[in-house]
Formats: sequence, structure tokens, C-alpha cells
Amino acid sequence: KNYDKALFARLKHLRKVLAQENDVPPFVIFNDATLAEMAASKPTDKQSLLAVSGVGLTKLERYGVPFLQLINDYLERDDD
Repeated sequence: KNYDKALFARLKHLRKVLAQENDVPPFVIFNDATLAEMAASKPTDKQSLLAVSGVGLTKLERYGVPFLQLINDYLERDDD
């Protein structure tokens, strides 16, 4: 499946930071397949993030906002 490798790398970094802050292993937040799907579909709001496989309501509420912010910032920069 084609996905944005640069965005995927940023999502992985964010996941690592959040994992350290929350004292959990990274896969507890989202696994690589979920991050790859985010990097492919580039969800920009909670509804589209929820459509990504591996994202449920609990994870959306707990971790969704920083991932959405990162994707939105990335897309805005990408458009320049």
C-alpha cells in the first residue's frame, strides 16, 4: 500500500514521544499498520481519523488530537 514515507516517519516520532510521556510501549498507542494507513489517507478531522483501522473511540479521545495536528500542519506545509 502506498503511503507518505515522510509523514509516516513524523507519525512514528510523535508516537514515540507520546509513549514516553504516557509510560506505555509505542504499539499501545497505534501500531505501524495504523500509522501507515494514516500516512496514506491523511485524516484531518476526528471523523476521518476514526475511519482508520486500529483507531477506536478510546484511542481517538486519548491520542487523536496531536496526530491530527501533525497531519494538518504537514499538509499545510506541503501545499506551499
